Amino acid sequence: MPGHDKDDVLEIDEIDRQILEILANDPRSPYADIADELSNYDIDMSSEGVRRRVTSLLENMTSFFLPRPERNSWEIVLITIETIDKANSKQEVFEAMANMDFWFVADGFGTIDLYGIATAESNAKIDDLLTQVRALDSVAELDYFIETDRNVNIKNYLPVY
Repeated sequence: MPGHDKDDVLEIDEIDRQILEILANDPRSPYADIADELSNYDIDMSSEGVRRRVTSLLENMTSFFLPRPERNSWEIVLITIETIDKANSKQEVFEAMANMDFWFVADGFGTIDLYGIATAESNAKIDDLLTQVRALDSVAELDYFIETDRNVNIKNYLPVY
């Protein structure tokens, strides 16, 4: 399977895209059901073939299946951070957030320094998390967003150009 060797860069093909779309709609789909659904797109694959594809995708990607906010009692919060202009400030905050209740923390560059995503059982728990992050010495500014609805179009995820 091209692009599916652990030493290679993962190349997402149309079969992978279809599998990701199926999993985005139902992450608990059995491999046999995915194989059946792929046949609707003229893709003939056994459940074992689907299992190998899914295993490879999961080894090379971070799964990002979030509970839909309108279908459960959990809150989903995205927090963005700007750090102070000091050596290692980004790394300090990154490591501190990685040890908090965030399930995803990212470091990069742009108009913010870091962001994290957490799920919490209440707005009070989100307030506690915000207080913890604001208390970090290297945090200059914090913004947050609590999700209330979403639209997902998996076809736009890693699009073919």
